Amino acid sequence: MAPGPRERLISSAIGLVRRHGVAGTGITELLAASNAARRSVYQHFPGGKHELIAESTRVAGKAISAAIATAATTDDPLDGLASFVRGWKDTLTASDFTAGCPIVAAALAGTDAPGVPAVAAAAFAEWNDLISAQLATAGIEPEAARSLATMAISSVEGAVVLAICSRSLQPLDRVHRHLTELVEHHLPNTAPSTTDAKTAYAPRP
Repeated sequence: MAPGPRERLISSAIGLVRRHGVAGTGITELLAASNAARRSVYQHFPGGKHELIAESTRVAGKAISAAIATAATTDDPLDGLASFVRGWKDTLTASDFTAGCPIVAAALAGTDAPGVPAVAAAAFAEWNDLISAQLATAGIEPEAARSLATMAISSVEGAVVLAICSRSLQPLDRVHRHLTELVEHHLPNTAPSTTDAKTAYAPRP
């Protein structure tokens, strides 16, 4: 079944925010990208752009959470880390370094979309819970697992920004290499990994 106006608006909002940020995404652009009538915005999102951006942020965050959860089923946190990195590398390559993380863009919305940064914060918190749970399952002390998860998210998301402005995947390769070393340091009874950071990947929103 073809997506309806609501789904098209959400998908378009995610794509536009990834490329232009919240401030650079207006109703006119949303309507053109989604091929939806103006009345559809207020029919499905009575709060207008702010409500649409908040919902699209929730949807994008949940999609990435689902990818993180799927990667965690391997029981190997290094596989999960590689997955988190490779997805962003795939996304950057596919978009020719024009599309970043919609959750980061939402987090920076500020007064352009009140309430949206809080939705972004909830998405980041969910990712942190998922990653830290996998690390704890692998034998890392829970508090250290939470800190490592925060380090991983912060480092990878920052590397995505650096990758966009430099048009290079090198920042993600470097971050992946050192995060792997850091996780290995905390894992019980593990030998140094031979993981090649250049093959890393991550969940796409």
